[in-house]
Amino acid sequence: MQIHRLPHTTTQRLPDLASRVVSADPALAGFYRPFANQPDAAHVQQQEKRFTAQQRLTLKEVLTAQYKHISNAPTNQFESLLSSKTFTITTGHQLNLFTGPLYFLYKIIDVIKIANQWNALQDGNTYVPVYWMASEDHDFKEINHFSVNGQTIHWSRKQHGPVGRLSTEGLDQVLKVWKQHLGDRPHAEELQDLFAQSYVAHSNLADATRYLVHQLFGSYGLVIIDGDTPRLKKEFVPYLQRECEEELIQKGSQTTVEKLNNALQTKIKVQVNPRNINLFYMGESGRQRIEKTTTGYGVVDTVISFSKKELIKEIKSHPERFSPNALFRPIYQELVLPNLVTVGGGSELAYWLQLSEVFASFDLPMPMLKLRSSVLLISDKQQQKLKKLDISVADLFLPTNEMINRRVRQISNIDIDLGEFKAHLDQQFGALYALAQQTDASFLGAVEAQEKKQKKGIDRLEKRLLKAQRIKLVDHVNRLTELQQQLFPMGDLQERRVNFAEFVLQFGDDFIPFLMKHIDPNEKDFMCFSL
Repeated sequence: MQIHRLPHTTTQRLPDLASRVVSADPALAGFYRPFANQPDAAHVQQQEKRFTAQQRLTLKEVLTAQYKHISNAPTNQFESLLSSKTFTITTGHQLNLFTGPLYFLYKIIDVIKIANQWNALQDGNTYVPVYWMASEDHDFKEINHFSVNGQTIHWSRKQHGPVGRLSTEGLDQVLKVWKQHLGDRPHAEELQDLFAQSYVAHSNLADATRYLVHQLFGSYGLVIIDGDTPRLKKEFVPYLQRECEEELIQKGSQTTVEKLNNALQTKIKVQVNPRNINLFYMGESGRQRIEKTTTGYGVVDTVISFSKKELIKEIKSHPERFSPNALFRPIYQELVLPNLVTVGGGSELAYWLQLSEVFASFDLPMPMLKLRSSVLLISDKQQQKLKKLDISVADLFLPTNEMINRRVRQISNIDIDLGEFKAHLDQQFGALYALAQQTDASFLGAVEAQEKKQKKGIDRLEKRLLKAQRIKLVDHVNRLTELQQQLFPMGDLQERRVNFAEFVLQFGDDFIPFLMKHIDPNEKDFMCFSL
């Protein structure tokens, strides 16, 4: 197997803030806890003191209840959470149909391997990998599909409300369509059975997703938690109340962003804009945003309204009806878990970096922030094409036109770069400018106009020459473009488009163990593996 490592600065696929985290920009010191290859003793002690025995008991009982229909639940992990010396390593993700894109797996593998590496330290603590299901999200269009071998499988239905509560009705029809697509290819039957056991045999999407992810990663000790549960929301009540009364998310986030702008001496791109109240209400009409009104609070697109007193009463009586938005959810997660590390993508890290003042306002410690692993999987056949075309993996990350033009310039038997002619023009017009200084100003203007015209002409000729060579080398260009499209479907990263099933069809049960073996959460580069 060949491994290529590409710095994220080469791939150019990360938001600026995430790039700065990866490069350990000293200007970000104090805004977050950087990830390290071992736990921070002070942080561990802080979490040990903060997270009470009652919280641990609640967490254990909630997990036991959520796993009640899974026969081989990781009960030893649940029991370990009762100890004040047990802590979590967490990632969160949407409930994408059949796991959605590949990077979902990479996030989970990261938390499992961090927990394994830290447990191997034998420091007297236990570290448990956790997947936090984003069951309260309501963007159905983001999760209702997955792509295998260039074909997207969709689940079409009318829906509203938190996706975790959605009925799995209609997924039996999705399975029928997928069976036709798969045919009798190797490993197709085991994928069909996994889909059926996950989605057809369970009544809602949260239960289906828990079962699916447990089948894939349960043997590695992964614990899956659903925050959409009344017992955990009950712990969240004081935080919900403070958000309504003090607007801590907006104030804290805005303060942090201002400090980031000053520290970085630039205006950062705000990943998530805070509101004066960062909550949703989950009722019969679905999951709707709460907003301030002139008379109190209203639930958007409904007739539901509250005075301040009524809203606080509703929070205390029915906390399960309230759902945090993207900026408030990290507070909820860190409240109900004895967490030390959060693994997320570039955009997730960017909005976590908005929250240092928010965590301080709620008197909660921020976890270490870890950028998830990024991986490009290259088949042996594709690796051979790379070698035959004599291009590097890094070239494939370029925009298509730039990649082709660069390659055509490299292999062309004539010099496409007309820089020598441009340099010659500079010399000629330098002499003309010297002459112009000795005569009327109108002549200087004529020289300037002619210079622009001549240089534009050379630029046009260079583009025409490059185009002509692209036509002459069309076979090479087509093979290069085809390879890039295979590895970067729709111009996007493979890990953001392709489903794990595509590789299970090729490698069967060996695929996830392969990833588990080769993905290293301590690796800071973009990893490219040839299979």
